[in-house]
Amino acid sequence: MIEYINGKIISNKSTEIVLETNGFGYNLKVSLNTAQKLPAPGSQATLKTYLHVRENAIQLFGFADEEERELFLGLLSISGVGPKLALTLLSGLTVEQIKKAIHTQDVKALSSISGIGKKTAQRLIVELKDKIALSEAPEIEQEGAVFTEPGSAVEKEAILALVSLGYSRAQAARAVLKVQKINFSRKAEEIIKRALQVI
Repeated sequence: MIEYINGKIISNKSTEIVLETNGFGYNLKVSLNTAQKLPAPGSQATLKTYLHVRENAIQLFGFADEEERELFLGLLSISGVGPKLALTLLSGLTVEQIKKAIHTQDVKALSSISGIGKKTAQRLIVELKDKIALSEAPEIEQEGAVFTEPGSAVEKEAILALVSLGYSRAQAARAVLKVQKINFSRKAEEIIKRALQVI
């Protein structure tokens, strides 16, 4: 297993980054939360990694820290949860939010993410509750909406990120349009998180 990769960020497309090191460009699938923590393209970054090997594909996943990687691996251990769904969950909620939902048996919070049904959420809670540690002071995110004029470039970025997670362009476009109509945001990350809850 590749433990970590250190290199220069060539591009950051919200859920997919290219990291260059020693002349090689590595394409890594990342959660939206990891993408947000990374510095701007051209900067150096170190990502923990997980190499997923299947018969017809080899994918490299990147994580901002060991805590996110451990939770990702924990999610993969659950029947019916693959890398795509695990990454979608880690993009829609922070690590602490997921852990808190599991420990408080909050099925509604987990199933608010597209692809996570009630039964899957209950299975996550049952199988992971005793395996993951909850921080003493979980981070609570305050929602601060920033309103501005419609930014088509930001919306296109959000749509591309959703497509890279496996949704069709039509599904992604409809979800972005819906969340922007309800509560407009100029931040691609915010649009993607909300879209993941309605797609």
